[in-house]
Amino acid sequence: MFDARGIAPIGYAAFAFALGVTVGVLIRRTLPALAIALACVAVVQLAWPTVVRPLLISPATATSAVSVNLSDAIMGHNGQLTMLVTDMPGAWIISNKTITPSGHVFALPDVAACQTGTQQQCDAFLAAQHLRRQISYQPASRFWAFQAYETAIFGVLALALAGFCIW
Repeated sequence: MFDARGIAPIGYAAFAFALGVTVGVLIRRTLPALAIALACVAVVQLAWPTVVRPLLISPATATSAVSVNLSDAIMGHNGQLTMLVTDMPGAWIISNKTITPSGHVFALPDVAACQTGTQQQCDAFLAAQHLRRQISYQPASRFWAFQAYETAIFGVLALALAGFCIW
């Protein structure tokens, strides 16, 4: 929903329009220019949230003790346990790891308590590991900062393209 709210769509639209005009000026064919501009805008819209947006503002990090319960955890590849984040409403969770006291990512080993034992035995084993949850996130309070940065970046790109067209 981020891309459709706030003021950032104004910057996206200005950039898309300026890019379309620039491509049209360069190749002087309407339909091919439209297709090329559309493809370029689609690539930017797909790549921006995963490549550029995470680099705009350094994420906050929170580490806290966690009581791992197998019924609440998600088992990832290599036995990595991930606890759901329910205490940060509206936050953009970038990474969520369960780590050991030494700071390494915890992977559930092959232990009898978890392989052949009951869930209570496995939960007791996990409690004895003193695991912590390390979350890297953008708080919801940074929404407008991201909106302003993205609007400014796409606005400057639109102005640069318009300047090129005029030149």
